[in-house]
Amino acid sequence: MYKIVDIFYSLQGEGTYVGVPSIFVRFYGCNLGCYFCDDEKHKGNFEVLSQEELLEKIEGFTCKRVVITGGEPSIYNLNSLIEFLQERGYYVCAESNGYELSNIKQADWITYSPKDWNEIQSDGFSEYKFIVSTVSEVDKILALKTDKPIYIQPENHFASANVVNVKFCIDFVKANPHLKLSVQLHKYLGVE
Repeated sequence: MYKIVDIFYSLQGEGTYVGVPSIFVRFYGCNLGCYFCDDEKHKGNFEVLSQEELLEKIEGFTCKRVVITGGEPSIYNLNSLIEFLQERGYYVCAESNGYELSNIKQADWITYSPKDWNEIQSDGFSEYKFIVSTVSEVDKILALKTDKPIYIQPENHFASANVVNVKFCIDFVKANPHLKLSVQLHKYLGVE
């Protein structure tokens, strides 16, 4: 049984799969309380669903890509759910702050967005996504030695872009061309 806040169909707005139609499954709860969290829904109401009930809801969409998100989905062991969806033809992505990556290790693609830059992990995921503002310690990003994609995402306002942070991130990526910009496309398009 899974605590689900929301299931919706939209476009992926971040990272490698930006622009790709995806079914988002938002789990309840998080181990952190980030002041810049752009989705407080994970703290609200939820429904408890079995794997079969969750499948029934996502089968209503004409898409075979699922993004498991939150809150923080890795506070739950979701590997059996991920395998259940994969066995039915779904490509499963997960977004995590890295709390317990082993709980989502079966996902086809994992976006790791560390919040403690003093303890950045190096294994168990597919890409990095750093939330960056003008006061971020970006030297810690530059110190990473990795072949994984590193996305720089401006710390934005809840429902809109923070133009100061966007400009800072653009300049940072241009000065360091091994990095990539991720702008939360969904906020610019006005979709969920």
